[in-house]
Amino acid sequence: MAIIRRDLGAGHHFLYNDELMTEPSVDMFSHEFWLFQNKITGEAKGRGTTVFIDYDAQHWVLRHFKRGGLVGKLLSDQYFFLGVERSRPFEEFRLLTKMREHGLRVPVPVGARIHRRGFIYRGDLITQNIPASQDLHHMLTRDPLSKDDWYAVGEALAKMHACQIYHHDANIRNIMMDNERNIWLIDFDRCHERRGHHWKKDNLSRLLRSLNKEKGLNTQFYWTQDDWQYCLAGYRSS
Repeated sequence: MAIIRRDLGAGHHFLYNDELMTEPSVDMFSHEFWLFQNKITGEAKGRGTTVFIDYDAQHWVLRHFKRGGLVGKLLSDQYFFLGVERSRPFEEFRLLTKMREHGLRVPVPVGARIHRRGFIYRGDLITQNIPASQDLHHMLTRDPLSKDDWYAVGEALAKMHACQIYHHDANIRNIMMDNERNIWLIDFDRCHERRGHHWKKDNLSRLLRSLNKEKGLNTQFYWTQDDWQYCLAGYRSS
């Protein structure tokens, strides 16, 4: 396997795993292209639209980068260009690659693409879909997780922190579980390696806030403060 960067001109820059994507193209990072090819199997709404694609016996997730909040209403999917390697799709691709090398359960990066026009760029990222998985928010609206499940969530977060990886948005929707009850972490936009330890507590607090928020928003959400203690026990054990 080799990670290859390719600059095609006209402001198009690609970064890809040559075992999973042999010849990157602009079309491969286009929602409309896959829709026309009838290859889209589903989608998920977030700041932007994430689509699930079946292509050449592979199952991909294509995410278009979009801003959130008030800035997002003004700039939508536009970002200031500070260099190809400092673009958000490229940074997330390289971080995922490094995390996979550390043995962390995170999505396999397939390809990243940016299109630059002057001082502005837009970007996309393709990863492999995590097979037979659901996000914990969806699961908790139907059934409670076991003590062992919450313990495993804590262990997964501790392993990420042991590699000094800061997650910018550690909320319950960015934690997945597969059919074998393995925990996966997703959405590493704006995440990075960070020195020290003081920020790790803030990461955990972010997750706790999201759980309390969803508990208040959903009439049915199977989570209690006792579950949080099992999560902390798993975190401290690693």
